[in-house]
Amino acid sequence: MEKKAYLEIAKIINTHGVRGAVKLDPWCDTPETLKKIKKLYLENGTVFDVSNVKMINGGFVVLSLSGVETVEDAVKLKNKILLAKREDIPLAEGAHFICDLIGMPVKDAETGKVYGTLLEVTQPALQELYVVKTENGNTVMVPNVPAFIHHIDEEAIYMTPIGGFFDDDSVEA
Repeated sequence: MEKKAYLEIAKIINTHGVRGAVKLDPWCDTPETLKKIKKLYLENGTVFDVSNVKMINGGFVVLSLSGVETVEDAVKLKNKILLAKREDIPLAEGAHFICDLIGMPVKDAETGKVYGTLLEVTQPALQELYVVKTENGNTVMVPNVPAFIHHIDEEAIYMTPIGGFFDDDSVEA
């Protein structure tokens, strides 16, 4: 599967002040990630240089984008999705972009038995939950913790199953 060159990183949710700054809802592991990215993009190809990045209450980010000088300029960007080049986004060793994991097979770490396909990743609180669509169409949520998620490579997500969750839902690899 070909990986996307540009990844969605934040949504512009409002203006901030009168000099064109925008308020973002960051979609990164941490809002601090946006401090390290120097260029952001819109889907239409517009490129912005980034400056004055600040974290504010509630996990939001305020920043300035090149060419956005007034509140009127900023209003035009409200509800737009910002993208970053894959290679510009810092990624910890052993970490993966969620978009690269969606659709991957989920297999038993010991036997290779296929349990299903990763449908989505949710982040309701302190830890991620992997939502796996089983072969019979059911969905099972698996916490992304070392006790269950063994490792991930380019081919699959390998896990140690939660007792009883996948007993009747899998097929042989």
